Amino acid sequence: MAQLRASLPHAGAPLVKKTLLLPPLERGIIPSSTTNERSCGLTRLVLMSDLHYAPSEAAELDLERADTLVRSLAPDLVLVVGDLTESGLVEQFEPVVDWLRGFGAERVRAIPGNRDFPASRVVVARPTDSDLHYFLAAPDTPALEGEASGITLAWTPFSEYFPAVDVFERRADLTLVGLNSEPQLPDESLELALAWYSGSAISSPRVFFTHRALLPAPGKKLKEGDLLPNAGDILERLLAARVDLVVCAHLHRANIWRLGSPVRETVVLSMPSLLDASGTKQTGFVCVELTRKKLRATLHALDGTQTPMAQWRRAE
Repeated sequence: MAQLRASLPHAGAPLVKKTLLLPPLERGIIPSSTTNERSCGLTRLVLMSDLHYAPSEAAELDLERADTLVRSLAPDLVLVVGDLTESGLVEQFEPVVDWLRGFGAERVRAIPGNRDFPASRVVVARPTDSDLHYFLAAPDTPALEGEASGITLAWTPFSEYFPAVDVFERRADLTLVGLNSEPQLPDESLELALAWYSGSAISSPRVFFTHRALLPAPGKKLKEGDLLPNAGDILERLLAARVDLVVCAHLHRANIWRLGSPVRETVVLSMPSLLDASGTKQTGFVCVELTRKKLRATLHALDGTQTPMAQWRRAE
């Protein structure tokens, strides 16, 4: 299958951006922001996470609902904050990557989550997870007969569809970094992110996203592995780098924390699950509209309900 996008590879590699375009699906490519919005300097992001996709009738119906809602917003970028699949299987990746491809490959940015690493391959270094059944799913036997050879530690099928597990991008309207946090967020990756921000114009909004949580969320009882162990240090350095929006997932709770001061504020956004099958949580995604002067976040539930989450001004 063709690949979606490459952004930035590993430490020491040149900071270059590559784009691999895919043909549109039959449902068509969504339009860009309107001319009027562009003239106002507005950029619209759709953020989604924790799809936990596995083929089922319910999942297909929810993807249809999400597709309609996302298209109505005409986003400039679609950011996927990990856990595209339920258990990291190729047969789960292919349909959900096809679905994302329908928004236009040039718009999609994605990082993996803990569920995107296959539990069925014991040669893979398993990320710490808070779900007991996730541990129980991993066998104690050697790799199953017929599985692909050459699998290395921390391998994931995500790499077959996305050429990099991290995203580094500079645009005229945005500086964007997304880092793989499975099983941890390496110091080396954070240093690259901070260097990327320091080389970017401060006049453009700065956005950071990673899968593992950096702060708790109301209504969620934390378990081991829910928060990154060095979350406080990461947040301190992102605030110092004047990052405007920090996005994390994994907790399946939509929430906003405002850090810093009225003069220099950083908002930490916790993401809902797009396709939570438990029936106990609200499902949906978040739309963030940003300009050089302000940002606004709105929760879009799959039933069509919209809930304003936060609006804040950027420091001059």
